[in-house]
Amino acid sequence: MEQAWGGEVLRTSREQLVREGYVLTVGVPGERVARTLRQTGREAIGADLAAQDAPRLQDTEVRSGLRLVATASAALVRARVRLACEVRQRGLHSAEGLTLRDWLVLACPDLDPATVANLVRVAQAAAEPVHAPLLDGVLAGGISLPRAANIHRALARIRKAISAEEYGLAVELLTTAGRNPLFDEQDIARIIEELLRRCLPEDEHEKRNKARRELRDVHESSLADGTVQRIIVTFGDDADYQAVRAILMSPLAAPATADEVEATGEEDSRTPGQRRYDAFMTVLRRGVAGTEGQPTTAKAKLIVTIDFETLRRKLSEGGGQLPGAGAILDRTTVSAGSVRRLACDADIIPMVLGGPSEILDQGRAKRLVTPAQRMRLSVRDKGCSIPGCTIPATWCDAHHVIPWARGGRSDLSNYALLCARHHTWVHEHEHTATVDDHGVTWHLR
Repeated sequence: MEQAWGGEVLRTSREQLVREGYVLTVGVPGERVARTLRQTGREAIGADLAAQDAPRLQDTEVRSGLRLVATASAALVRARVRLACEVRQRGLHSAEGLTLRDWLVLACPDLDPATVANLVRVAQAAAEPVHAPLLDGVLAGGISLPRAANIHRALARIRKAISAEEYGLAVELLTTAGRNPLFDEQDIARIIEELLRRCLPEDEHEKRNKARRELRDVHESSLADGTVQRIIVTFGDDADYQAVRAILMSPLAAPATADEVEATGEEDSRTPGQRRYDAFMTVLRRGVAGTEGQPTTAKAKLIVTIDFETLRRKLSEGGGQLPGAGAILDRTTVSAGSVRRLACDADIIPMVLGGPSEILDQGRAKRLVTPAQRMRLSVRDKGCSIPGCTIPATWCDAHHVIPWARGGRSDLSNYALLCARHHTWVHEHEHTATVDDHGVTWHLR
């Protein structure tokens, strides 16, 4: 294989290098390896310095340069695998009272824990002749180190369930698949999954599912200063993962249609990730903050404390910069705009305060849309009432056209179905509408 960059040609064929005398240089093996690696290090530093001229390169030279770096990097990984195998074979780690992993951590401070784990696994697998095809795949450059480690993990799981002969065939099968340049990581994962499905006995599948389920986890990973909140979910079940993925891939996460953009006069500027977030939150809110007749739980109710003037005040006053927010019982701040939006359809208990913390309203049951009203709204509006929006009624909120905080009644003549995105949009822009027995006409211009 040859690759050109600025007129230079890098020949990566081992046979070519041998013919040119690059490998068979004068000196004992130890001196030759040390001298070559020192030279490689100097050339790597030189490459780093040369790459500082990247702004002056042509597009094709930038692309070729990255390919050359990849070639050099892969060659160094293979060299590291060879040396790690030699460490394991000689028992250098045992002589120093260390595990192979700990020894390599000390010898390779540049590697992250996951790469060290992969290196250890491949080096240990190389101790058995049955894994020779897998090691050859790595050293010949056809299989990456992470892929080889994943293949061996799968092989280790089925080894006790099949005969030695079948195990050898499994090694050959996965190695051949791993070396196929047409297969990406997802393809390899599917092949491994199918192999496990066919080879693992039922009780092993049960143990595997139980072990995976034990990994299920939800935890916060927010920035230290609290400016960004994150919740990380680790799925312990394929069905759970697919259920969430179905939400993220559903029409709820689709971009606005052309008719919708024409009706509202605004492009859907959300990123794909923002659309998926909105879809997920739509389903979540429907499950835990819905009104009577929808899936809900009493534990999901929020008691929001907010003063009446803040709740009533229009966002347009002061350009939305006027102070004012609510708070739930754990003292978490909830913006007044969010309270106004939630007051339409969510099962919250607004503790509205007057003068010196005088309680004016603790919520009114008649404020919330009833199951019968929702059914009639579904028939009347059929879905989000914004022209062009395709979100079905099931995933829509019942919006008070005249806001509840401003005396709006909880009647069909004051309700309009809106999807979560347009519900927020209508509140932000304070759009109004005319409602009659035939549906909703929004005044968007």
